[in-house]
Amino acid sequence: MSFMMAVRCWSPVLGGAIVHLTLGTLYCFGNMNPYITSYLRHQGSPADLTYSNTVWVFALGLCGQGLSMFLGGALEKRIGPRWTALLGSWLMSLGVLMTYFTIQNSYLALLVTYGLLVGVGIGISYVAALSCAMKWHPRRKGLANGVVLSGFGLGAFIFNQVQTAYINPNNVSPMLVVNGEKFFDNEDVLGRVPTCFLIMGGIYAGIQLLACMLIRNPTEDQDELIPLDEHLSDLHFNSLRPREVLRTKTFYLLWILFLVNGQTTTFISSLYKAYGQTFIENDQFLSLVGAFSSICNSLGRILWGLAGDRFSFRTTMMCLCSSVMFFMLTLVVTEYGKEPMFFIWICCIFLSFSGNFSLLPTATAKAFGPKYVGVNFGLVFTSQAVAGPIGAILSTALKDTLGWFGMFCLIAGFSFIGLLCAFFYDVKKSDGSDL
Repeated sequence: MSFMMAVRCWSPVLGGAIVHLTLGTLYCFGNMNPYITSYLRHQGSPADLTYSNTVWVFALGLCGQGLSMFLGGALEKRIGPRWTALLGSWLMSLGVLMTYFTIQNSYLALLVTYGLLVGVGIGISYVAALSCAMKWHPRRKGLANGVVLSGFGLGAFIFNQVQTAYINPNNVSPMLVVNGEKFFDNEDVLGRVPTCFLIMGGIYAGIQLLACMLIRNPTEDQDELIPLDEHLSDLHFNSLRPREVLRTKTFYLLWILFLVNGQTTTFISSLYKAYGQTFIENDQFLSLVGAFSSICNSLGRILWGLAGDRFSFRTTMMCLCSSVMFFMLTLVVTEYGKEPMFFIWICCIFLSFSGNFSLLPTATAKAFGPKYVGVNFGLVFTSQAVAGPIGAILSTALKDTLGWFGMFCLIAGFSFIGLLCAFFYDVKKSDGSDL
């Protein structure tokens, strides 16, 4: 492959990764949650709000993402990946900008803008960049997906630091303690929370405009130069349409697998900082944990994607679920290991669950063919529209009863169900080996 052809093949992947860099600020919620919850309590809207309640913001974001990704796949087929990505990402940025107003009024309005609207925008844009990358790299779908999705994981690494530096430049610790949870009551810190959304929304929109200019499908003459995947050459003309996919057992196995594994994403992404605050009194350190866990979230998507290309989906996913189970069951021990152990464990959990987001789109493409992968993966991703609310309900209803360790065991139990789903995944190659 010539240098210029390599540039043409990888620039859409780079554009997709940069778009996902802004979409991945969804994971900034774990860092922002203490500021948001403290601000809303201070405003009295409502005054008894807890971290378990505000998990609904992240849950509705996943819900919006899951419900709209199918729409994003359909739009990508009609108007192309560039305009679909720009439409969705700007809708996401609009939700962030509008949160400047809604957070000053009510928690319910915040749920709509920073939760649902942001999630819908992410869902529309998310799949366009992925399907485009797979068209340019049909032999290395896992790697292409991993590179694009590494941007999603990396977003919080950059913007966690920006948000904390702006809102809490003096590293003020949360001093208000209510039922074992710590909240900020410093007027200077709380006063900068609404403006942060205005600044972030504008930055995201500018980055998204530039990145979307790189996203484009291969033209017919370029398509002839791109080698077709030897495992998928027979599927290129026999890709399953969405309605056909819905009749397969494989679809429902992938859907349930993503549903149960999504519980780790919802719980840890929303509450890692709230848990850390129970025994660590350093806000900037906890923000740093979120930043480095985002690097692991990013790196994990590439590494698991490469593993999925090298080994079967079944083997790779079973390893992923086992890793999540181990680190969730032992997370409570970090209270004794303090900052170093907490740092390592949270990073390892993000490194583990991140693989779902590169392995599952690749499995969808390999199981059902590449032609309708955007729409078909959108169908698989509807599981997150259910996973988010389930995670929020469990956190709200059970955290006070089960405590932190009980919740960690519950999340590990969901990963065990995912392990069983991966074990029973039986899609084969033409030679009879696992796909």
